[in-house]
Order: sequence, then C-alpha cells, then structure tokens
Amino acid sequence: MKMLKTALIATVASSVLMTMNVFAAEHTVTTQGLKFSPLFVKIAPGDSVSWTNMSTHNVEMIEGLIPEGAEAFKSEMSQDVTHTFDKEGIYIYKCTPHIGAGMGGAVIVGNPVNLDAIKAQDVSGGVGRIVKKAVKEAESM
Repeated sequence: MKMLKTALIATVASSVLMTMNVFAAEHTVTTQGLKFSPLFVKIAPGDSVSWTNMSTHNVEMIEGLIPEGAEAFKSEMSQDVTHTFDKEGIYIYKCTPHIGAGMGGAVIVGNPVNLDAIKAQDVSGGVGRIVKKAVKEAESM
C-alpha cells in the first residue's frame, strides 16, 4: 500500500511539473543600439527570456540585485542567450561593456519579493539608473 501511495504521489508531482512547462512562456528582449528593449520584462516563474541581436553585447546578472539563492549568470559576448527564471523576484542585469551608458534592464518574475533588498543596495552610475527605474516599475505592480 505504501509503495502504491508513493507511486501515485510521484505520478501526480511529475504531471504538475510537466503541466507547468507546457504553460511556460518565452519572452524576447532585443538590443537596439545601447539599449535593451523592452527595459523591463514581467514574467511568471518558469518562463524564459531570450536576448537577441547581441552583436557587441552580453547579459550579466548583478550579484546583490537578484533574489537571494537565485542563479546569477553571465552570457558570452555577442551571443544570443535564453534563460529560464524559476525563482520569484527582481533580477537586475547589465551589458558589461556598456553599463556606463546605462545599458541594462530588469526581469521581474512573479512577485518582486526582493524589492526591499534592492532598495537597500548602494548603487550609482548606470546600474543606479536601472535600479531606480526597476524599483519604480515594481512598486507600480
């Protein structure tokens, strides 16, 4: 009986996970000059974001400006990239060589659970401008 119950729970759990993937969406951010468009992407947990037209750009998540325990990733230069976001919160990212010009953006996954932590960060320059805009966007949700 215990084995049957365990098998049933495993079947239900795998069905739920597979169903989540069926409903996951893919969102696209395109580079235009020294800007990401759109600047903010609001997605659900399990959705993916693709960055395209990355001729001289990359995407780098900024430590301290992503949810605690979330994976910080950095793409290769000049490579289109797709990343799946499973953990809720705000993810601030930059184009490493062009952040001085303000080239960055934010992915808001589900609820912005790390909004207070992001507000508490002491950031300036290009990153500071992105953070200020992302905080305003998250507060309007």
